[in-house]
Amino acid sequence: MAKIYFDAATSGNPGESACAVVLKTDSEQIHHTKQLGIMDNHSAEWASFVFALECALTHQITTALVYTDSKLIEDSINRGNVKNEKFKPYYRQILELEQQFDLLFVRWIPRNQNKEANHHAKNALYNIIKLNKK
Repeated sequence: MAKIYFDAATSGNPGESACAVVLKTDSEQIHHTKQLGIMDNHSAEWASFVFALECALTHQITTALVYTDSKLIEDSINRGNVKNEKFKPYYRQILELEQQFDLLFVRWIPRNQNKEANHHAKNALYNIIKLNKK
């Protein structure tokens, strides 16, 4: 079963945001980053989750354990609903993407166990900010 780690980085709240996804299978480890634009930190985490599922499907991963350091996301997914209206569009996208998976679990992990995704997200954000200053 593949392991998927994702994280977002935001400069300000709201502010410029980026995310990273780390896909780990038995045979390879891949990471992707994406510029998200101006978002608050919770929206950036939700957008990161959507991007993570899209990346997994691009690599034909349909059975996965998804790790997040966002307790909000894990609780919402495992509870089966989202209370905040702002996050409902992301939740609907995730439900649509989830239908393409044979098996998908979402688990919360402490931030210090999500260092690799966090590192890539922060680097992507740094590069975006650096380019914007030129």
